[in-house]
Amino acid sequence: MRDGIIETMPEHMVALSLLPPPHAFEPLRPFGFGAFVITRLGPDEAKFSLHAHGYGAGYEPQRIRRDIRSLFTPETRSLICMPTPPHVHGQRFAEAQFPSTFLDLVPHVGLLSNVFAVLSRDILAHSAGIAGLSFSTANPSPLQRVGQLGIEAQAAWIYWLFKSCSSHVRRRLLAGHSAWQAIERARKMNVPVDG
Repeated sequence: MRDGIIETMPEHMVALSLLPPPHAFEPLRPFGFGAFVITRLGPDEAKFSLHAHGYGAGYEPQRIRRDIRSLFTPETRSLICMPTPPHVHGQRFAEAQFPSTFLDLVPHVGLLSNVFAVLSRDILAHSAGIAGLSFSTANPSPLQRVGQLGIEAQAAWIYWLFKSCSSHVRRRLLAGHSAWQAIERARKMNVPVDG
């Protein structure tokens, strides 16, 4: 279900891409999450942060639950992304209709709403490209996917922006995201940043 066009961002939003821990009957493999956190500062201004964590095969799943839950407040609107293989069409938004494995990882007490986005890797790659993020459409291994979870979360948010926000809000937020990316790149290279 697609939301109507909105004129302001939610107060606090977490775009989340998950690679859940394997079930007890599945072989061990890495798992993790990428969380792109957007906190509204004004009608069309926001503060951004990215939290991407991978956990090795056999790692205790309780840690991923605690790490994800620490990002949520009672005012959080969540966007949970589930990528599908390339060229699989059927992208959609749904209100809180996501797999039970995700329910165990995503907090749902006091949340405004959970939006579940089933998006093909092609759509995510296109959305990532809008923001200048590099994203492969190939079907990645679990270890490769752990390295892409932060990009998946940002790409899902960008897709949501185009589907849910007015062009005015979208332009301002994309400009803010671009500035945030430049600051993050400068920090990684140890370049002094004013501000």
